[in-house]
This record gives sequence, C-alpha cells and structure tokens, in this order.
Amino acid sequence: MNSKRIILNSLFYALVASIGGFLFGYHTAAISGALIYIAKEFNLSIVAQQVLVSFILIGAIIGAYVGGSLSDRIGRKKTFFYAILALFIGTIVFVITKNIFLFFTSRALIGFSIGIFSAVSPIYIAEISDPKYRGRLVSINQLFLVLGILLSNIFAYFFLKNFHWQSIFLTGLIFAFIMLILLFFIPETPSFLANNNQKPKAIKILKKVRFNIEDSEILKNSTQNNTKKRSKTKLSDLFSPSVRSAFIIGITLNIFRQVTGINIVTYYAPKIFLSSGIESPHFAMLLVASVTTVNILATLISIWLIDKVGRRPLLITSTLGMMIFLLILSASFFINPTNLPIFVMISLMGFTSSFAIGLGSVSWLINSEIYPMHIRGKANGIATFVNWVSNYLVASSFLSLIHNFGQGSTFLFFAFICFLALIFSIKKVPETKGKSFLEIQKFFKK
Repeated sequence: MNSKRIILNSLFYALVASIGGFLFGYHTAAISGALIYIAKEFNLSIVAQQVLVSFILIGAIIGAYVGGSLSDRIGRKKTFFYAILALFIGTIVFVITKNIFLFFTSRALIGFSIGIFSAVSPIYIAEISDPKYRGRLVSINQLFLVLGILLSNIFAYFFLKNFHWQSIFLTGLIFAFIMLILLFFIPETPSFLANNNQKPKAIKILKKVRFNIEDSEILKNSTQNNTKKRSKTKLSDLFSPSVRSAFIIGITLNIFRQVTGINIVTYYAPKIFLSSGIESPHFAMLLVASVTTVNILATLISIWLIDKVGRRPLLITSTLGMMIFLLILSASFFINPTNLPIFVMISLMGFTSSFAIGLGSVSWLINSEIYPMHIRGKANGIATFVNWVSNYLVASSFLSLIHNFGQGSTFLFFAFICFLALIFSIKKVPETKGKSFLEIQKFFKK
C-alpha cells in the first residue's frame, strides 16, 4: 500500500477515536456556562455548585479505571460502544429530571463515559499509528478535546441567550451519534489483535497503517507470551522493575496535568472574569471562548512540533510558561489595577496556550507510549484514574481556596506547583520521539 494511503488510513482512524476526546472536552466544559443558570434554577449554594462540578469527575475516576481494564479484555473499539451508551443515558436523564438525586447521579454517569474516552482514545490512536507520526496523531485527541471545550463555550454563549441550559448538553449527543456510526468503519488495534491470538487480522490492519510491517514491534513480540502475561496481569505487575519507573512517570505527569490548574479555566473561567470586574455573564462567556481559541492555536503548534523537536522540549517550555503567566495573574489580583480584566485575559490566554503546547498533549501521549502491551490498558487506565482524582481535588476545592485565601494567593500556589512540574520534566521525563514501543520498553528495563 502506498504511503499516502497509509497516512490517510491512520488519520481517519485517529480522527474517529478523537471524537471521544471531543466529547470529553465538550461535557467537561458544558457545565461552565450552564452553572450560573443551573444554580439559580435549583437554588444551589457554593458548596452544592462545587459538588455538581465535581460529580462528573467522580464518574470519570471510575470510568477511567474501568475503561482501561475493560479495553485490555474486550478491545479498544468495543469499549468505545459502552462509553457512548453511558453518555446517551446520562445526558438524557440529566436534562429531563427534576429529582435532585437523579440530577447529580446522571452527571456522574456522563463522567463515567468521558472517563472511558480519556483512558482509551489515546491508547487506540497510539496503537494504530506508525511511530513516525504517533506523536502528531495522538495529539489530535488533545486538539479535539479543546475543540469540544470551544464549541461548548460557543453554544453556551448563544443557547443561554435564546434557549435553556439543557440545549447545550443535548447538542453534544449529535457528536456521540456521529462517533457511533463511524466506529463501524474503523478496526480494532493490531496490538490488541496480535496479543489475543488474532495475528492474521493484526497483519491485515498493519498493512493499512504501517510503512514497514516486517519491522513492526507487534510482530516481533511473542503473541503467546503476551497473551499469557495479559491473562495473569495483576496490579502488583505495575511495580515490577520493568514497569515501575514508567508507571511513576506516567502517574506523576497526569497529577501535574491537573494540579497545575488547567481545569480551573475550564470550569471556572466565567467566574474568574466576573470577579475581575466584568459584569455581563454573556460577555464573560465570549472572553472564555477567546481563551479557548488561543488554546486551539497552541495545540496546533504542538501537533506540528511534537514529532519534530520531541516531547521533552515542549514539556519544559510548557511548564515554564504556565508558571510565568500564573505569577502574572497572581500579581494582577494582588495589585488590583484599574484595567484588571485585561491582565486577567492576557494571563489566562498565556497560561492555557503554554499548557496546550506541551503538558496538555505530552501527558496523554507519553502515557499511551511507555507501558508494555499486556498491561497498557490497565496502566493507562490507572494513570488516567489518578488524573481524574487530581482533577476532582482541584475542582472541588478551588472556590473554597478563593473564598479563604483570595485570588492572588491561590494563583501563586498553582504557580509554585508549575515550578515543581518544570523540575520534574527536566530531571525525570525521557524522550520517546520516533521510538517503537519495544525500544521504549527496553529503555525502562535498563
């Protein structure tokens, strides 16, 4: 098969899987604009608002763990179907119920769905991609995630002005239905097939997505050995000498991805703008959409660079930039200048674009690259589980931190965490650019 066709096949498969990333971003951000109106309709206190925001994270925590393990048993593709089913049920109940218990639990079911997507989509794309383009293709998932956030912001701006908040969530089902249809046109990953005694099918798929299948690490692996390993995989295997260091790096990156504060912008940006002196909620949503647009542009730059300059340079640049812009944001709230909204706007744009160019894409990518096949789904599922736990802790405490310590001190705290992430990136994160899965595993076995 010619090179152009191989690239187009890989791109199509990656785009379909990345709709999961889109749904992840869309439903994570949908609450941002709707929260103001939901709080009024249900008369929610600040604590109740935090709980509502965090309930999707509780579901995602469970979904990430279940999704990772499930994808190792039944396959990456089949796991997507369960995620879509959960999303449909959760969304429909969320928008029609007047029962407060069902309202919160259906939000958690939506979270369960996006937790599965967050764990499985990067793995699917990494396993379907040639090492030469793996970084760019996996980063498409992050691009779609941010596109989901942007579209959610745009819909919030127009729908909340003319319709009800429920319209935002129902519109998201259109994209879930599109993914459902397209799933019938993509294959299971060759890695999963080869490790489940389906080598002929794996070879057939490899011919569609790899430039040289003879050099494929999938065919070099022992199918029977990996199947045996997979069937006996235990949590303790994650701490074996050949996996432990990779697992620690993957988990730590996912912790830093969240505790550096990116989802503060996703969940609470309208409130941050309103606290800076912006009076109109609709104008605040327009500013949020502008910040997200900059995020998309930075993600596109990351996709262009990630297989050229590598993961480490982007990660180091990213965490340094995030720290600098959070320091500016913190200083702005301490000084409280007359043009505070402008400083807040510049700081949030700089912070989110710094995140997007490195930490946003690289954390997902490295976690999809560094684990052995027989435990990849489970390991990435647990790493994503930790990602969501960290997300929950930040989301459920941010308003309380602001209330007790003020904006300036809170953002200064997150800047310090970015500094720790910078040091970790410099000292501990290896370069995986252009390396096969086997080469990466050999590195961690040393």
